[in-house]
Amino acid sequence: MSAETTKMKRSKMYSASNYIKHGLFFSFYGLFKYWSFPFSNILRFLILKCFAKKLKSKHIKDGVTFFFPQNLSIGKNSSINEGCFIHALGGIEIGNGVRIAPQTTIHTYEHGFMDASIPVYKQDYLVAKVVIEDDVWIGAGVQINKGVRIGKGAVIGGGSVVTKDIPPYAIAVGSPAKVIKYRE
Repeated sequence: MSAETTKMKRSKMYSASNYIKHGLFFSFYGLFKYWSFPFSNILRFLILKCFAKKLKSKHIKDGVTFFFPQNLSIGKNSSINEGCFIHALGGIEIGNGVRIAPQTTIHTYEHGFMDASIPVYKQDYLVAKVVIEDDVWIGAGVQINKGVRIGKGAVIGGGSVVTKDIPPYAIAVGSPAKVIKYRE
């Protein structure tokens, strides 16, 4: 994996600052999250732009859920389609011209679980950034796990689970996703 996994204290995730930021974001974004007429893409963009680190694309379809948008960066001419779940606690960078099909999930964290003397729900989180480079196409229902880099021009087949880096111009499918060939 390209990104280094770090521990994050539970208290940081559940801080008053995060509750306030999320409360404000969901109060406004929630009003337009499921609107499906074309103008609603612009409303979602404007609201998300107020909270995201960098946002240059207006193509955010209805039903997309964002957590920690302040750690999210999306380049020009990228699209995120219906029902995607984007959890940017560890940071997400989406390049230019990226296509993300419906029902895709991107997670940048997981629960710690290695210390058997502490219940899982009390352990710190493990976080790592996800990077999706330019001109990537991600098929429907893909799951992308923390710390993954998907190289420029790669294609990820629908329903795949991406647990490791995918090289540029690779076509990867399966669970876990494996490179089956390269784009010519």
